[in-house]
Amino acid sequence: MPHTIHEYPELAGKTVSKVTVTNESDWRSITVRFTDNTAIHFSIRPFVQIEPEHVDWRTGDGKLLRIYPFVREKRG
Repeated sequence: MPHTIHEYPELAGKTVSKVTVTNESDWRSITVRFTDNTAIHFSIRPFVQIEPEHVDWRTGDGKLLRIYPFVREKRG
């Protein structure tokens, strides 16, 4: 699966004053605050990704027969 890299060039050179991580059951985020009183905020939303595989266990060794495309949670 190819990776996507996201860059935020407008933040280059800023000085970080504080980084906070929130990990509550209903809210997950990372906030990077800068000394100029601006911040970038990353909301984290978990998702479901299913990786289907057809496996033959008749001989006990789990021979992989076929890999199917990922099934991803649809975003609303």
